[in-house]
Amino acid sequence: MSRIVFLAAIEAELRPLKSHLNQQRFSEEIETEFIEVGVGVINSICLLYKKIKSLSKLDWIILIGTAGIIGKKFVPGKIYQASVFRWGSVGIALGVGYLPQSLYPDLPARVVKDVPQDIEEIPVITTPEITSSEKGASALKKQYGPGLENLEAYGIARLFKSYNLSLSAFFSVTNQVGQESHQQYLNYRELAWKNLAKAVDNIIKQGGKVLNRIE
Repeated sequence: MSRIVFLAAIEAELRPLKSHLNQQRFSEEIETEFIEVGVGVINSICLLYKKIKSLSKLDWIILIGTAGIIGKKFVPGKIYQASVFRWGSVGIALGVGYLPQSLYPDLPARVVKDVPQDIEEIPVITTPEITSSEKGASALKKQYGPGLENLEAYGIARLFKSYNLSLSAFFSVTNQVGQESHQQYLNYRELAWKNLAKAVDNIIKQGGKVLNRIE
């Protein structure tokens, strides 16, 4: 492994992790890089496409961020690890839109084994926008199953697949997907950022022990 590369939609999601890592002493062989990819699937693809040639199969690339929870108990700040990246649409889920599922197949995440037991693996569903109605949230659960809603993950994973790169991802929950999504995000985002930084720091500071347990 040449380095660890952290991706996040906004700088505020990276800042607490940077602070944690500055307090740790890593081997000189491990370089870290932080990339802000922007909010939403289009912004993240466009920005990362410009940087894609600087990334290597030897890099451990980790997407971190916040997400809404679908079909599971809402616990603000709870940490999850992505098991699979899935494209989703409220329009399709409600039956008012159509797109062949074969165009957007599920993409497996690079899963880190032996993480703390309270960090569950879960599908991450990327939608074009934040779902802000109970009807939409219910339809997403029925169509795609329980999971996390995040606006960037699938686009990044799809770009990486084209270049034979793999992606690990950890998310902290800010909201229950539905009518209160945005207000809950505002209420719990700082807690989520703090918890996420602590969890990811604890995982990566195990160094080689973790790197030998990535699928």
